[in-house]
Amino acid sequence: MKFLSIVMTAMLWTLQAGAEDVELQRSAFLGVIPASPAQGQPVIVASLHPAGSAQALGVLEGDAVLTVNGQEVPDYPTLARITGQVRAGETLSLTVRRDGAVQTLTGAVAVRPLETGDGYSVTYGQFEWQDNHIRSIVYTPDTPRPDGAAVMYIQGYTCGSIDYGMVPDLTLNQVLATYAKAGFTVFKMEKPGIGDSVGPLRCDQYDFHTENAAFQAGLMHFKTLPGVNGDAVFVLGHSLGVLHSAVLASKGLIAGAMGYGGVVKSWHEYLTEIYAKQSVKYWGVSQAQADDNVRTIKPLLADWILTDRDWNEVLADPKNKEALEADLLPIRGDQVFDRHYSFFRSVNAYDFRQLWAQSTAYVLMMHGGYDIQAIESGWQDDIAAIVNAQHPGTATALVFPRTEHAMMRYPDLAALRQAMSEGTHRAGNPGDKYNPDIASQSLAWMQHILDQQKN
Repeated sequence: MKFLSIVMTAMLWTLQAGAEDVELQRSAFLGVIPASPAQGQPVIVASLHPAGSAQALGVLEGDAVLTVNGQEVPDYPTLARITGQVRAGETLSLTVRRDGAVQTLTGAVAVRPLETGDGYSVTYGQFEWQDNHIRSIVYTPDTPRPDGAAVMYIQGYTCGSIDYGMVPDLTLNQVLATYAKAGFTVFKMEKPGIGDSVGPLRCDQYDFHTENAAFQAGLMHFKTLPGVNGDAVFVLGHSLGVLHSAVLASKGLIAGAMGYGGVVKSWHEYLTEIYAKQSVKYWGVSQAQADDNVRTIKPLLADWILTDRDWNEVLADPKNKEALEADLLPIRGDQVFDRHYSFFRSVNAYDFRQLWAQSTAYVLMMHGGYDIQAIESGWQDDIAAIVNAQHPGTATALVFPRTEHAMMRYPDLAALRQAMSEGTHRAGNPGDKYNPDIASQSLAWMQHILDQQKN
């Protein structure tokens, strides 16, 4: 079974003065939508955003992108990383293969469109952390809540930008807009090295510990902003962002933790279940084949996740040869699932059940009935039970029927699979598939918590 049949879950801080000394420049917006965004797959242009640099340069659907500014582009993650380093005012040069001929297209960079709001204003800011200047985006409601309640969003495991001006209808943005229109100040931040952010850290090289420290620094910065009540900050974690939320909740840093599409088991257990359960439940793999895949991948997963062995030693170990040749993991150099191998190894160092047991926050965990990445329901109930065992009545679990990982609703699983295979499954352009119940019910939950605290 190829790794492409496996869906991976889209999963010590210091604040320093002087962030204003560096003016962050807008990063390039290429606007290429690839036929496959997977690691190791060539970049074939499926469609183009009309405001992107690629459209302006004359890139066409069907082109294969070979190089950007002289750097080879083996896959979409590499393309995103390279173009993310290009800034406003610079030149962009793309080499593409079209109808068998190689062409070079050169021109000025088109920058990312700015986000805008209706019922709230959008402010682009920044903060400094360990020599990294990190882009922040704040939604300030036209009519703020008197209590200064606020929400911080934490994204999943990818190194993608959270600057969504080019996809204003993105499902996640619709959720955050709902909060802002209801009076909550909303905060988003790029991961270090992503989007407009600059600094020594590269997202494809640091681990979960570093990433979490950056989110903690962002949270502390958010609490200092005008109009924000630091004692009334909620966090919305999506996918692996749920795990970051667990760390923040265990440290007593937030009033409430909301999560959608997460897990509570160890990362090693989760990865094993991708092969044991997810492939059978969603992708038509036979139980016999799944059992064989688990047997094959088990030694490699153990060396990768459960040890601190040198990565090159892991790859060279004869007992891992069968799994590597079976192509059961998307490995490219030191990258696995488009993150440094140490990232997921460091995720496994956390006992998330214990972290939730230490939580001092109100907790709302939400699961979508068609969430392929979360594999199966139950994780949300487990977290709620763990929290309620320590603080009765403070945690709630919700399930949203027929709703997938990106908060879109489908009539049945067959329709979801078809949309995914046809490339029409797009959270950035969800149409009537967006499920507004996630936003409305989580909003009502926050309002209820805040009303309780007033009484």
